[in-house]
Parts: sequence; structure tokens; C-alpha cells
Amino acid sequence: MASHYSLFVEKWKSCTACELHKDRQNVVLARGKIPCDVLFVGEAPGQSEDCLSAPFVGPAGQLLDKIVERAIASDVRVAFTNLVCCIPLDDDGVKVSEPPDEAIEACSIRLQEFVEIANPRLIVCVGKLAKDWLDPGWKHSIRFHAKIPLVDITHPAFILRANIAQQGLLCQKATVILRNAVEDILLKR
Repeated sequence: MASHYSLFVEKWKSCTACELHKDRQNVVLARGKIPCDVLFVGEAPGQSEDCLSAPFVGPAGQLLDKIVERAIASDVRVAFTNLVCCIPLDDDGVKVSEPPDEAIEACSIRLQEFVEIANPRLIVCVGKLAKDWLDPGWKHSIRFHAKIPLVDITHPAFILRANIAQQGLLCQKATVILRNAVEDILLKR
């Protein structure tokens, strides 16, 4: 499988499928263990991710790592990616809150290929936008060949923006949702 992932990286490392490629420093494809048991799919890379060429490595990613560490056993293989692999910037060079639909649609082929290579038993939608695009009932849904169970958690960037009292509750909720999903899906072997 590692060779499939190497071919995948080679194919997509210079992607120009949408307009977002014009402003990026790096293509942000994935991080983690490939193939994986649990695949986390976020929205788009931020400044840290664009700089380091890996998803979920900034402050929100560090919080997500803590949630994952609390919820999932260390022997469960996890990987991370996003709906789009390039940072969406506005005209002033500031990250916009959501990538445009056209970019998500253009990047859906890459995401579908990655899901096939990663072969997860569970996909975790990180944030509402990922949930909307991966939910099979949504009109613009990205469809996967295999029926892979989905669960969604609050995006850690949203948690970081919440007031301090809510942050703990939101982290706990994400941890419980994730732990329950992993136990229900992965431990039923």
C-alpha cells in the first residue's frame, strides 16, 4: 500500500485543478498511518498546514490530536486530510473561512482516491462543511465506492474560538462522540 500512497503523492503534489493552487506554498495531502482505521477529513489547510505541507498541524490540529489521544487507543491507525489540499485565501492573503464549492468539487477526485488508498473503516467529518460534503444525503455529496460509516465532530478551530467555559464541554463532547464511534464500528470485528 505504501507504494500506492507514493504514487498518489507524486500525482497530486503539483495539482492545478482549481484556482486555489495560485496562492498556496504547498499542497497539503495527508498525514498519519496509511492505510488507516479512522480517517479524519477537515475543510481546508490553514497557514501552518500550508507552510508545513501537512493537515492539522496548527493550533486546531494540536487540539484535535489531544482529542484523538483521549478517545482512541494508540494501536488504532489514524490519518488526516481535508476536502481541499490548498489554502483558500482572499485577495488580501488572509485565509477565508470556507473553500469555494468549485475547489471542493475539483478536489473531490483526489479525496476519493485517497479514501481508496487509506481504506478507513470509519470517517470522521471534522466540522460542518466536511459533514455536508461527505453526507450521502447532501446534494453535492462526495461519493465513495465503499459504504464507510461517518461520524461528525465539532471543528477544533471552532472550539478554540469558543469561550473558555465552553471549550472544555466541546472537547469532552467531541471525545465522547469519537470514542463511541470507534467502539461501535472498529471493535465489532
